[in-house]
Amino acid sequence: MNIVLLTADLMTSSQLAAAAQREGYAAETSGSAAAAVESCGRQAVDLLVLDLSLPGLDSAALVASLRTSDTPPGAIIAFGPHVHEKKLQAARDAGCDQVLSRGQFFSQAADVYRQFAQQD
Repeated sequence: MNIVLLTADLMTSSQLAAAAQREGYAAETSGSAAAAVESCGRQAVDLLVLDLSLPGLDSAALVASLRTSDTPPGAIIAFGPHVHEKKLQAARDAGCDQVLSRGQFFSQAADVYRQFAQQD
C-alpha cells in the first residue's frame, strides 16, 4: 500500500511514516497540498492522510480536486486536534473517508492503515 502523508510537521511525519513502515507500507511525506496532488498524479496512492493543522489547507478544495482527478487516491483520511471542531467537520463535509482527532489517529494509526489496506 502506498501512503502519502500531507503534513509540514516533522514529528508527525516521522511518527506516521514509522507506523506505516512497521506495517510494511510505503509512506511519502508531502509538505503542501500541491505536492500531495503531484504525488497522486505520478503514482498510485492507496491512502492520502491530511493533517488538518497544515497552515492554509483548504480540505474541501483539495478533496474535491483529488476526487475528480485522473488519478484519485484510493481513500482520503484527515486528522486534527480535537478542539478544531470546525476543521474536522469541514473534512467530513468534504467527503473524507474517515476523520479522526489527532490523538485517535496517533493511537490507532496501524489499525487505520490496515483497515484501508484491506479495502484494496
